[in-house]
Amino acid sequence: VVHLSAGDLLRAEVASGSSVGQKCEALMKEGKLVPMHVTIVLLKNAMISSGGSFFLVDGFPRALDQAEEFEKSIMPCQTVLFFDCPEEEMEKRLLKRGETSGRSDDNAETIRKRFHTFINQSLPVKDHYSALGKCHVISAVPPPDEVFEEVVKVLDPVAPKVASDDLVVPAVPGHLPTNSTIVFVLGGPGSGKGTQCDRIKARYSGVVHLSAGDLLRAEVASGSSVGQKCEALMKEGKLVPMHVTIVLLKNAMISSGGSFFLVDGFPRALDQAEEFEKSIMPCQTVLFFDCPEEEMEKRLLKRGETSGRSDDNAETIRKRFHTFINQSLPVKDHYSALGKCHVISAVPPPDEVFEEVVKVLDLVAPGGAPAAQPAQEEAAEAEEDTALEAPEASGAGDAAAEE
Repeated sequence: VVHLSAGDLLRAEVASGSSVGQKCEALMKEGKLVPMHVTIVLLKNAMISSGGSFFLVDGFPRALDQAEEFEKSIMPCQTVLFFDCPEEEMEKRLLKRGETSGRSDDNAETIRKRFHTFINQSLPVKDHYSALGKCHVISAVPPPDEVFEEVVKVLDPVAPKVASDDLVVPAVPGHLPTNSTIVFVLGGPGSGKGTQCDRIKARYSGVVHLSAGDLLRAEVASGSSVGQKCEALMKEGKLVPMHVTIVLLKNAMISSGGSFFLVDGFPRALDQAEEFEKSIMPCQTVLFFDCPEEEMEKRLLKRGETSGRSDDNAETIRKRFHTFINQSLPVKDHYSALGKCHVISAVPPPDEVFEEVVKVLDLVAPGGAPAAQPAQEEAAEAEEDTALEAPEASGAGDAAAEE
């Protein structure tokens, strides 16, 4: 199942700083609808790029003309889930979310505008699909477990079953220490995450550095059936199923015997972050290395001259940038809203970048005397962008690459 949130895609466009994103942000603050052609193109690109064939389109269409244009531009939907909730309950929930979300539209005035838009424009969508026998109205008032029981009754006849176990990685025995500290290290391809992780390991004692990409490439090198399928997905610029990466990470964390972890290059999408924290534990801190795309591309092409990595080429690099913008920036926004994300410019020399890293980690990392810096600085370090995706809506993939 590929979950596509129209809102997340739009917020990623806003975060990109484009003129379209700026105009969308202004409309959202006023509780108005973003022009439908913007959202439809974002959705279509994301659907094709995912390589999937079963899609949950979340928060769209919000008006009847959007529904008609979506089905004309893409294809008709098979089913509509409509969660019915009284306005008073909606407002209470959104105001509660606004306490921690950091979203500019989670305030009483904008919420009231959104209700007005919903009544005037979205209810006709429900009526339209109800007349076609496609709309299933489910009360959203009961506890989530009870609501989901009704969802399952609707989706069981149409949803794909869980993938076969040929992509299941066996779990190792054992557990993580309850006092473990987890730091997510994020940033676009070529932002120098690996170089900074090497310096962190040299300065602080007991640090376990886990690169999601390295773990995946080791699985590929093992020649397992899981590794072979992951390699095929990576070459196509698609995402490796997140359950594979999460189990590989958890296994490595337990096997290390450590309690302080740098998780490098993961999560790359918000659902991955949520599943990681559900399956393992919440992170304490996020380091996000901010680097312009032009600099990232220059570094990766330079690295490709000697790395031998199949994904260090111009075409795949562009796909990785597209994935980063659409999927990874919402992760940064999520952890920023929680007060956990520290954005650090990756443009200065590595020594200056590391000075900023130290300011963050000295508050949470285990002690350790500063050590000599690594002999070689790999400014082109970009590592393991195994979460790959096509930048344009150019065609559908052969297999779903997301869970």
